[in-house]
Amino acid sequence: MATNDSQLAWSIKNGDLDTVKEIIEHIGTSNIDIMIDGRRPIHYAADYGQKEILEYLIQLGANVNSLDRHGISALLAAIWEGHIECCRLLISNGAKIDGRTPDGKSYVDAAENVEIKRLLMTTS
Repeated sequence: MATNDSQLAWSIKNGDLDTVKEIIEHIGTSNIDIMIDGRRPIHYAADYGQKEILEYLIQLGANVNSLDRHGISALLAAIWEGHIECCRLLISNGAKIDGRTPDGKSYVDAAENVEIKRLLMTTS
């Protein structure tokens, strides 16, 4: 499965939704939260701002609150990279906004993007 894992991560990073769908169909949706080099597919999608793929993974049941090997959530990855639409999508699907960065900062304090800061502060 390592080849599929590498292809899946590459396809997510590059926004290739069709290939992502093919690979997931092949490996099965029960593997939607597999670890690939210490991160889950949802982390790659959030980190690279791939909103359509993120939406697809969430529809398949990906855990929006799962953590990678460093304790980073998909929401935090999107916050750090400034992907506001991914942040909105994750939050609207139940991502916890009260998390902490590995060095103890709140998500609001970790956000450099003013719009993301505002989103986090106005979401209850």
